[in-house]
Amino acid sequence: MSFIESCHFQVHIDGELLFLGKTDMKEDGQFGESWLAHSEKEIQLLSDSGELLKKVEVNNVRSIKLERFIGAGALIITSEDGQTNEVLIRCSSSYMQKFSIAEKFINCLAKSEPIPQLSKTEQPRICQKCQRPFEDGTEVCSVCVDNKKVIGRVLEFTKPYRGKMVLVALFLLVATLLELAPPYLTKIIVDDVLEPKDLGSSLLILVILLGVTGLVLTLMQFLQGVLGVWVGSHIMGDMRKEIYENLMRLSVSYFDRRQTAQFISRVNSDAESIRQFLTDGVLYIVGQLMLLLAIMVMMFSLDWKLALFALLPSPIVLLFSMIIWPRVQHLWYKQWQSTNKLNMIVGDTLQGIRVVKAFGQEGQEQGRYMDGNRALVTQTFKTDGLWQGVFPLFSFITGSGMLLVWYFGGLSVISNDISLGTLLAFVAYLGMFFGPLQWFNQMISWVTRAISSANRIFEIIDTPSEVPDNQDAIVLEKIEGHVQLEGVTFGYEKHQPVIKNINLEVKPGEMIGLVGHSGAGKSTLINLVTRFYDPNEGRILLDGVDLKNLKQEQLHQSIGVVLQETFLFDGTISENIAYSKQDATPEEIMRAAKIANAHEFVVKMADGYDTKVGERGHRLSGGQKQRIAIARAILHDPRILILDEATASVDTETERKIQEAISRLVKGRTTFAIAHRLSTLRNADRLVVVDKGVIAEVGTHEELLEKEGIYYKLVEAQRELSQIKGVEVG
Repeated sequence: MSFIESCHFQVHIDGELLFLGKTDMKEDGQFGESWLAHSEKEIQLLSDSGELLKKVEVNNVRSIKLERFIGAGALIITSEDGQTNEVLIRCSSSYMQKFSIAEKFINCLAKSEPIPQLSKTEQPRICQKCQRPFEDGTEVCSVCVDNKKVIGRVLEFTKPYRGKMVLVALFLLVATLLELAPPYLTKIIVDDVLEPKDLGSSLLILVILLGVTGLVLTLMQFLQGVLGVWVGSHIMGDMRKEIYENLMRLSVSYFDRRQTAQFISRVNSDAESIRQFLTDGVLYIVGQLMLLLAIMVMMFSLDWKLALFALLPSPIVLLFSMIIWPRVQHLWYKQWQSTNKLNMIVGDTLQGIRVVKAFGQEGQEQGRYMDGNRALVTQTFKTDGLWQGVFPLFSFITGSGMLLVWYFGGLSVISNDISLGTLLAFVAYLGMFFGPLQWFNQMISWVTRAISSANRIFEIIDTPSEVPDNQDAIVLEKIEGHVQLEGVTFGYEKHQPVIKNINLEVKPGEMIGLVGHSGAGKSTLINLVTRFYDPNEGRILLDGVDLKNLKQEQLHQSIGVVLQETFLFDGTISENIAYSKQDATPEEIMRAAKIANAHEFVVKMADGYDTKVGERGHRLSGGQKQRIAIARAILHDPRILILDEATASVDTETERKIQEAISRLVKGRTTFAIAHRLSTLRNADRLVVVDKGVIAEVGTHEELLEKEGIYYKLVEAQRELSQIKGVEVG
């Protein structure tokens, strides 16, 4: 196994090259490119031109560790004698996943262990085009992405509202033209009324006209703003709907590789960023561009020479803006990355708050949060500080145009080449002209935020499901529950199969007990039967139909699941029981609870079935949650039932009640039951012993005990450790 990035120079190293990767920092911590290469014999640090900077023999290395700091990391070598620690390379945080591979490889070589296979999750996420690592939480390269296409796709969301968008544009056009009127009316007042000192009715008319212009302008801006907000809100709603629909479409494996907090950010924050761009950004940009063009027309019509002086600083402002654009875009990605990491820390800590409290690790979690918070503060300072530094410079450059106009315009007024009213109107237009230019950074901000957010959203929308429905998938008239596994091999990473060549037939209504050591592959079998994953080899049939050819909606509606870690939603007991049957009557809910032995404890609660269970059901005990889950499965009335450690970690009395409920639940259903407590499988028709990914033994409890194989040893071990009740040997 090796990891080698493409480079523009030849690597000369003793032995087979196992790792070659570029870092973005030098040994002194300054930004700069260098390369790390190593074979089974030596480690080399190379310059960007391929020059050898440092060489370390592998047999002189005791260990190597990737130390993580705020925003950066370093590979530190400990020498064979254990006395010397030396920094091998430094890198920014986005490169650390890559160099964790080098850490793993070199440590294996130092211990004379074989180089491990890299799993899919360990593979660094690198852009195939520019070789830059992707930012955390996304598979989109911020450098290589086609921004025009992204903006085009964002604008596609406006299609259902094009009519109203045209109306908004019309209001915007009228408002823009009205903004041009006051300076020109001022010119007329100065030149035709004030200078000739004509105090006739024309002054009153012009002042009234100014007032009417301002009133109509206010009305247009009001209508434009209200309609823009309405359109933006509906677009954001449509966008969130599409994101969420696509999240529900994706396979379980997609979520297994990611943290929940990033999806919350994408559904909420990223959709809001795009709404801001569409309602505020697009209207602002279009409005300001229209205003710029209109003002230029007015200025050239007043005096073309002054217009040229006024526009002199504009190319400098535009050029400077285009130069800083890539830097701004990169900083926005970095700030989003820091925010996302902080969200993940908060989500992790709050979801595991009981563990944090139980182990007294509040201080550690606060420290972890503060590290992330400091990184976000630093990144926010870099991003916003850039604007705070650029804006005064923009103001100075644009202000120089105003100085030129006052000087040369003043000379023209003195020499009677232009009137005073013309100069005042020109200065007013120039002030309006530099407004959009000075706020060009805000336009860049909106566009950059929108592109960053859109990339993350479109990644979800464009990701195909790893277990999609076939185009010709069918719906069975009736599901009997006949399950067949034929030559099934599967690994979460294809090169590391968890189960191998499994053949098993389960007849309708039969209860199968899956037993074996932890990690043997029992839960993986269940994941395949429920089609959370597809086999790498072989097939699984339900009533003679390959699961791949069956509509997943029907499959999942036909399967009921009771897990060890019962998940209850933050609602009432009644709502949780009726989760799979929203229209269930109170009588049906109560009947399911009685069968599940849950009714007795529910009615003792102050609010009965209307009792709030809290987030993840934390207000209920483990046994109570299990019985609610069983009631949920009973009301669901599935043809296939999955029981995964349904009685784990409960006391004997609670286990008895759960067992009674399960015995009622399994009647007439095809059942797969996993349990470490072998007593819970005493009612199984057959026991299937899974060992190291293969079926080692199949038979009844008595048959397997007579074989004195793996199952017999499991029973004996449990008898010695916990004196299991209900399992009688011989």
